[in-house]
Amino acid sequence: MKLVTIAGPLHDFDAVVYSSIINQQFHPEPAANVMKNIKYLRPFDQQNPYAEMLRQAESVADRLGVALDYRPFESLHNTPDESAAYLRDIDERYQTLKTEEADLTQRIGENERILMQINHLLDVNVPLEEFFTMIYVKFRFGRMPRDIYNGFIPHMTARSDLFFFPTSIERDWAYGMYMTPRQGMDRVDALFASLQFERIRISDRVHGTGGEALLEIQADTEHTARRLEEVRARLDTLAKSETEPFLRRYSYIRFMNDSFNIRRFAAHTEESFYLLGWVPGPEYDAFAARLGRRDNLTVVVAADDPDTVADYTPPIRLKNARIFRPFEPLLAMYGLPAYHEMDPTPVMAITYTLLFGLMFGDAGQGALLILAGFLMYKLKGMWLGRVVMYGGASAMLFGTFVYGSVFGFEDWLPLPSFKILENSANTTLGLRLAVYLGVGMLVLSILANIVNGIRRRDPGKILVGPAGLAGLILYLSVTAGVLPILGFAEQILPFGAVVALAALPVLLIFLREPLSHMLARRGRWKPEKMSDFLAENLFELIEVLLSYITNTISFLRVGAYAISHASMMSVIFMLAGGAEHPSIPVVIIGNLIVMGIEGLLVGIQALRLEFYELFSRFYSGDGRPYNPIIIDYHARHERNS
Repeated sequence: MKLVTIAGPLHDFDAVVYSSIINQQFHPEPAANVMKNIKYLRPFDQQNPYAEMLRQAESVADRLGVALDYRPFESLHNTPDESAAYLRDIDERYQTLKTEEADLTQRIGENERILMQINHLLDVNVPLEEFFTMIYVKFRFGRMPRDIYNGFIPHMTARSDLFFFPTSIERDWAYGMYMTPRQGMDRVDALFASLQFERIRISDRVHGTGGEALLEIQADTEHTARRLEEVRARLDTLAKSETEPFLRRYSYIRFMNDSFNIRRFAAHTEESFYLLGWVPGPEYDAFAARLGRRDNLTVVVAADDPDTVADYTPPIRLKNARIFRPFEPLLAMYGLPAYHEMDPTPVMAITYTLLFGLMFGDAGQGALLILAGFLMYKLKGMWLGRVVMYGGASAMLFGTFVYGSVFGFEDWLPLPSFKILENSANTTLGLRLAVYLGVGMLVLSILANIVNGIRRRDPGKILVGPAGLAGLILYLSVTAGVLPILGFAEQILPFGAVVALAALPVLLIFLREPLSHMLARRGRWKPEKMSDFLAENLFELIEVLLSYITNTISFLRVGAYAISHASMMSVIFMLAGGAEHPSIPVVIIGNLIVMGIEGLLVGIQALRLEFYELFSRFYSGDGRPYNPIIIDYHARHERNS
């Protein structure tokens, strides 16, 4: 990365941004931070006039059902007012149609409720609106449970202060109307409430007899439905006809908004502007040539070596072979490499795939995982789908050439296989091999740390660190002495040889802090209190020794999960009635359950081994991502930008 400073006339700032900064390989940094000692230099403080328009444009896109996308736009000289007027116009047209659509839909729903009322009033031959104009009599229309109606109808007909006549008798309900003088209305209402009478209000849109009102409302419903179809057709036409003009306007607004936001990184005086940012070395010549076409513009490489810049940490742009790129998002979960760290993506891709296949070795289930990962990636665009495909391929290879397992059947393949549950010797060997694999991977992680030390020119990290050359010798000595004791290996070295090999590395690691200062020539170093120094380094040394053992034994989970996978499939075949003549539905369901549970657990455990056992020894993961201002027209704009 090269740290580049751009300076030019203030009136040319926007033109420079449009042509050479936005959508180019330029990662901006706040210029005012590094130029804080320059007199009269201050940040831009203008409010972005396009931010609210962009929010409105995204809102209009949602309403029209238009997917955000880029379309070429004609000019960069349209005013914000013109863009705002366009958005208001199209939004008003849309809202007018949507309001009418909502009103029409509501009227149809209201008509349906009125028709339900009228269906129980078809026997009423008196114009229904006359019931609303009576002066001395009040009426109520509603329904009550059929059994209550049958029991209390004699009582109601015997009263002189009310008249009830049914309009429709159904299986569970009796619909009807009662009339009562207004003077005694409260007593009658209370009586019918006790009889569970549910009042149904008749709409004031009902006119004529029950039959006449039915025909009128049905005709109104048909007319309203036709109008609703017309409005919806106009909405569809509006969306289709305005899609291209809208996307051109949206692309313009998005471009101008993101371009204007570059001002957050720039600084200026009364006459000049200043921009500061990182440009990848291979792209610098083309970048400088583009800026060189403009007069009165100065482009200066502030730093060829990022180590000479105190105020900024160079960003990281990962560059991996295509086969390893699916694991970059997985690596980002832990963190990006620092500028001088090696990129562990290739190592992670290989080791993660290897670990997954060792723990989940089945050719048939692996093939299904490949299919599932492919569908996840192609149909849902999930980056994790490609990682699942790698894991499935590894499971297929180990299932075919190592375990000889196809959907749990271990006699389908003619190849010789390692059946981990065949006898106790195989099980023990599987666990031993898992520990040996752990030793190899931890040695690899220590070597990676030594490489990082060389890249950072840190002799202490290379020679005397717990994951340096001294740490490598100590680790091999500890494993040679401890693994036979734990039963994972035969005696490798005599005890005296182990102690002799470990003695010097133990001393170097114990004294690594003063030795690191001396090797780096950072001057004399002396602890504040010698007792604190001795105690602290003693405990840290004990922790280092314990971590060597625990990290190695942690790889037992590789063998344990291989055993667990085989055991779960054995249980499935027991439930299916045996491997010779199993119940096919039970085998299918069992395989799916094992794939779901075991696949998830194996994926998590393999990731845990990567992050906690390997990365913790050589990888800091504190790098910053390289983020040039490249406009993604499909993405939603960040509201806080």
